[in-house]
Amino acid sequence: MKRREFITLIGGAAAGWPPTARAQNNTKVFRIAVFPDFVPQVADWFSAAMRDHGWTEGRDLIIEEFGSKVSDLQLGEAAQRVVASKPDLIVTITTAHALALQRATGSIPIVMVSSGYPVEAGVADSLSKPGRNVTGNALYAATGVWGKMLQLLHDAKPTIERVGVLWTYVVPAFPKEEIEPCFAELERGARSFGLKLHIVEVPNSNQLQAALTEIETGKPDGLVLTSLFTPDPLSVVTQFAVDKGLPTIIDFDWTPFGVSPLPLMSYGPVFRGLVLRAAASVDKILRGSKPSDVPIQNPDRFEMVVNLKTAKVIGLSLPEGLLLLADKVAD
Repeated sequence: MKRREFITLIGGAAAGWPPTARAQNNTKVFRIAVFPDFVPQVADWFSAAMRDHGWTEGRDLIIEEFGSKVSDLQLGEAAQRVVASKPDLIVTITTAHALALQRATGSIPIVMVSSGYPVEAGVADSLSKPGRNVTGNALYAATGVWGKMLQLLHDAKPTIERVGVLWTYVVPAFPKEEIEPCFAELERGARSFGLKLHIVEVPNSNQLQAALTEIETGKPDGLVLTSLFTPDPLSVVTQFAVDKGLPTIIDFDWTPFGVSPLPLMSYGPVFRGLVLRAAASVDKILRGSKPSDVPIQNPDRFEMVVNLKTAKVIGLSLPEGLLLLADKVAD
């Protein structure tokens, strides 16, 4: 178990004092468990966000990591181990992890940096009034992201007919009640653009090569990726896409995390923004708010990133209109 320490500036009547005064008068040491572990960049973002809320690394807030990876989805025993350590709050990163934690505890607050459809998955009663011990961010509920990704892929290559979908949010770790809305939206989008989908589910990186072989059998003209894997296996997928000349879109911008080669496009929330929002929820709870009363938030904006280097490598000339729509165009 690794530990990162932060100063916690909170406490009863002292909540309204200037940060330095609260630091001098606070005696509570808060323990936050992170499950799964943050990658270094996310840990840095979270630390900076907590400082912005008046918390400084070093004295009386301890962050504990338990050696788990986001793609390790044998979650029950791991979640119980986290809960058994009796932290004051747990920060997690997917609905699957939040569900496993909630099965292990109904009392410890849980803040999700990201999730898909938390209400459909059963971790919350509603987005505006979660009603239980889980809050944080919901990425896909009511955002139309999957249809938009297919639209952008079609715009990038209007002659596209067949799209492979490498799907990493897999039952049983992710409940079917959460996955069904995603697939339904993908199917609606496919019908709108006259596309045929070939969805291949891959629960972990050990099965990745077999999944890519199955994708290839469908002879796709393009590829949609989901982002559960860590940078190394994702790089295997993006290299596959480049080797096969497939325009590819993914649901997060992986530029800050070292994926290489980068996919042609990404469309999703800015991950740093999700971390900042999660830190704000953590701050509220440690200051006395109940997670049941802290709304689950949709991203305030989605960002489209286009990688011209990847376009050049796969021999694709992108329409000028698509480039004008992009929030970022990377050379």
